[in-house]
Amino acid sequence: MGDWQETAAMYEQIFTKPKMSEKLLNKPPFRFLHDIYTATMGKTGFGQGLFEGEELNSKSFEDKDSKLAFLVKLITLTEMVNGEKIDIKPSLVLAGQGADKTNAWLQ
Repeated sequence: MGDWQETAAMYEQIFTKPKMSEKLLNKPPFRFLHDIYTATMGKTGFGQGLFEGEELNSKSFEDKDSKLAFLVKLITLTEMVNGEKIDIKPSLVLAGQGADKTNAWLQ
């Protein structure tokens, strides 16, 4: 788990955009993660209703705190659905560090 190729293969079955590339999955920027979530929600309904209005627009996140709050909410949702704690720090995700853990979370 945590391999970018596994993440890419999984999401490519759900949507075509955003494109799952090695560069983006090895250091995923916030906007890319946001786009993955909104594309997944659009195709599967995952997390429908958790985010509203401006939260669904990646351009509305202008500061670190709002981005962190979004990631915390999304990680918590994933933990609730999976029924287990995820070993990930939202601040490291935002900094583009620990891509292996970010990919494990995405999977």
